[in-house]
Amino acid sequence: MREEVYRIIGMHCATCAITIQKSLSKLGIEALVSLASEEARIRYDPSKVKPRDIVNAIRKAGYDVYKEEAIAIVKNLNSYDDEKIIVERLRNLEGVIEVHASHIDKSVRILYNPLVIKQQSLAEALGSLGYNVESFKAEAEVEDIGSKVATEDLKKLRLYTLISLPASILLAIYYMLGYMGYPVPLWGSPLLRDLLVGIPLSTIVLFIGSLRFLRTAIRSFLNLNPGMDSLVILGTYSAYIFSLAVTLGLVKGEAFYEASAVVMAFILLGRYIEARLKLRTGEAVKKLAQLQSRSARVVRDGVEVEIPIEDVRIGDLVRIKPGERIPVDGIVKEGSGYVDESAMTGEPNPVEKSPGDPVYAGTTVLRGSLLVYTTRVGKDTVLGQIIRLVRIAQNSRPKIQGVVDRVAGIFTWIVIAIAISTLAYWTLLAGVPLSTAIIFVASVLVIACPCALGLATPAAIVTGFGRGAELGVLIKDASVIDRVHRIKTVVFDKTGTLTVGKPGVRIVKPLGEEVDERDVIMLAAIAEKRSEHPIAQAIVEKAKDMGLTIKDPEAFENIPGQGVIAWIGGRVIAVGNDKLMRGFEIEIEGDVKRISEEIMNEGLTVVYVAIEGRLIGIIGVGDAVRPEAVEVVKRLRSSGYRVVMLTGDKERSARIIASRIGVDDVIAEASPEDKAEAIDRLKSSGGVAMVGDGINDAASLSKADLGIAMGGGTDIAREAGDIILVKEDLRGVVRAIELLKAIRRKIYYNLFWAFIYNVI
Repeated sequence: MREEVYRIIGMHCATCAITIQKSLSKLGIEALVSLASEEARIRYDPSKVKPRDIVNAIRKAGYDVYKEEAIAIVKNLNSYDDEKIIVERLRNLEGVIEVHASHIDKSVRILYNPLVIKQQSLAEALGSLGYNVESFKAEAEVEDIGSKVATEDLKKLRLYTLISLPASILLAIYYMLGYMGYPVPLWGSPLLRDLLVGIPLSTIVLFIGSLRFLRTAIRSFLNLNPGMDSLVILGTYSAYIFSLAVTLGLVKGEAFYEASAVVMAFILLGRYIEARLKLRTGEAVKKLAQLQSRSARVVRDGVEVEIPIEDVRIGDLVRIKPGERIPVDGIVKEGSGYVDESAMTGEPNPVEKSPGDPVYAGTTVLRGSLLVYTTRVGKDTVLGQIIRLVRIAQNSRPKIQGVVDRVAGIFTWIVIAIAISTLAYWTLLAGVPLSTAIIFVASVLVIACPCALGLATPAAIVTGFGRGAELGVLIKDASVIDRVHRIKTVVFDKTGTLTVGKPGVRIVKPLGEEVDERDVIMLAAIAEKRSEHPIAQAIVEKAKDMGLTIKDPEAFENIPGQGVIAWIGGRVIAVGNDKLMRGFEIEIEGDVKRISEEIMNEGLTVVYVAIEGRLIGIIGVGDAVRPEAVEVVKRLRSSGYRVVMLTGDKERSARIIASRIGVDDVIAEASPEDKAEAIDRLKSSGGVAMVGDGINDAASLSKADLGIAMGGGTDIAREAGDIILVKEDLRGVVRAIELLKAIRRKIYYNLFWAFIYNVI
C-alpha cells in the first residue's frame, strides 16, 4: 500500500469534504479528507490505482488538486525506446501524476504532487536510469532549448552517417569482390586483411553506432523491455565479436565484419532521416510562438512606455495601433476598430471592437486604435494555452508505439532463447567442440539481426507514402498508421475547410425594374473601392470579374459598424447594413425584409446598396461551400464514420452550412480550447480524425488521433497536422484514410513474413 497527501483546491465547507471522499471511495481506496487543512490523505494499491485516477476522481467531484509541472531537458533522450523507459519508470514514483517524454525536443514533462516528491528527486530518478537532466525549464523556454538540442542532435547524426555509410559500403564492396574471386589487396592473407581492413573500418562504424544505440539497448535489457535498439546491438555486435574471434584464431570460420558495419550504417541513415522528419513537427509550436509579441506599449501615469511582455501585469493598460498585433488578452477600455480574430475563433470577417469587448493576444488590429485593460499575459493567454495544448499533444506518447517494437520485444527474447538452446544442444547432446557450437550460436544471432524486421515497415511506408504524394496526400508522421484503424469519427472545421474560406458575393438582388445586377455591383464597388474591409474587397473583386469599370469616388467616408458612404457625380451612394440605411431614412420592410431574411438564412451577410436615399439592391456576401464537400461527407458516412462540424463561427451560420452538406452533428462557437476539449470528448467514443486549416485548429489537430491539414491553410495548421492535403480538395480526406489503412495492412503482412523468415 502507498500513502500520499494531496492539497485540494476549492473546498469551502464540510459538504465539499464529504463529496470528495465519496468520489474517492468509488476507486476502492482509503481516503481521509480534512476541511481544516484542505488536504486528502489517501492510501491505495499502486498496482490497481494510479495517481492520475485519484486526480481525475477529485476533478469529477468538481474540485482540483494542487500540482506542479517540471519540464526536464534531457540531452541523451534519443529514441522511442528511451521515452518508454523514462515514462514507465517515472510513472511508478510516488507523487508522479503523469509523464510525457519526447525525443523530438529532448524534453520530459512531469506533472507531480509537490507534497510528496520534489524536482531533485525527479532528476535523481532520471539519473539512475542513465539520463542526465541538463536543466529544468519554464514552459516559455522549452521550445527554443528543445529545438536547439534537437538541431544539435541532427547534426551529430548527419556526421555519424557521413562517416559510417562510406566506410561500410567500401568494406562491403571489398569483401564482396574478394569472395567473388576478384584480385583485391591483402585478400590472400586473411589475418592482414582483417587487421588492416575489416577490423578498422567495422570498428569505426560500430563505435559511432554505439554512441547512439548501446546505452539505450543496455537500459532496455536491464528493464526487461528490449526494443529495436536492443536488436540492432545484439545483431551487429554478435557478428563483430564472432568475426574478431575468427581473426584471433579462437574459432574456425569466415569473418564477416562487413555485415555488422553495413547494418549499423544503414540503421544510422534511417535514424537520420527520422530525426529530420521529427524536427519538423516542432515547427507548429515555433510558428505559434511567433504570434506572441515580445513587447507591449503600456500606458503608465499618462505616458506610453514600451516594455518587455514579461513585465506586463494584469490591470495594465496597453495601447495597440492599426496593423499591430495585440500582445495580451484583455477588455477594450477606449477606442474602436476592426480586429482580425480568425486565428482564435475561425470567424473569417474582421470583428468590430468597442469599449467592453474582449480581445486576444496574437490577433491583429486592422483598423482603429485600442486601449486595452489586461486580463491575461503570456502563457495564460488564449494563444499561450493553444501553444501549450499543441506542445503537449505532440509530445504525448502514442498508446501503440509501433508494430515493430512490439514484435521486436518478443522476438529478441525468442532469439536469445534459441541461441542458448543451440549452444546447449551442440555442446551437451551432439558433443561437438565448443568452437563449432559458438559458430552455430553466432549464426543464429547474426541471421536474426533485425534486417528483415527493420525493412518490413520502411518498405511499406516508402511505397505507401510515395503513392500518397502522387495523390496529393503528404503523410508527416508514420505513427498515424498505427492509429487509423481506431477512427470512428471525422471532425471538420467549417471556415476554409468545408467552405472556401474567403468572402465572396454569392447573391445579388436588384430592387426595381430600372436596375440590374451590374448596376448594383458597379455602384457598390465604387463606394467600396477605398475600403480595406474583406466584404468591400469581395464586392470589388466581383465587379472586376464582371468586367465592370470601377470609377474612383470623389469623396469617401467609412462609418464604423455600419458601412461606407461615397460621392460620385454629385450623388451619394450608401453601402452597408440596416443601421446605415436607417440613417438615410430607408426602412427595411415588406419584400425587402423578406429577401434580406432569405439571404441571412443562407448564412450570408446582407449588404444594402442605396443611391440618393433610394434602395436599389441587396447583396449577399459570405463563404461558399466547397463543391466536393457533399460527396465527401456522403462517402464517409456510407463507410460508417460519424461526421461532425466543429467551428468557432456562430451557431446559426454553422447549422445552415451543415444542413447543405449533410452533417447532423454541429459544435459551434467553440474557442481553440473548446475545440481541443471537444476532440477529447469525442475520443471517448472511439478514434477521431480532425480536418482543419487555421491557427485555431492547431491544438485540435494535434489532439486528434489523426490530424489532417488543408494545404491552403496556415503554416501552423499544416505543421500541427499528421497529414497535409496538398490539393485544395476534400476528397483527399477519404484518400488519406484509405491509404493509411492499406499501408497498415501491408506492414502486418510484411512483418508476418519477416518474422517467419527469422524463425526459419
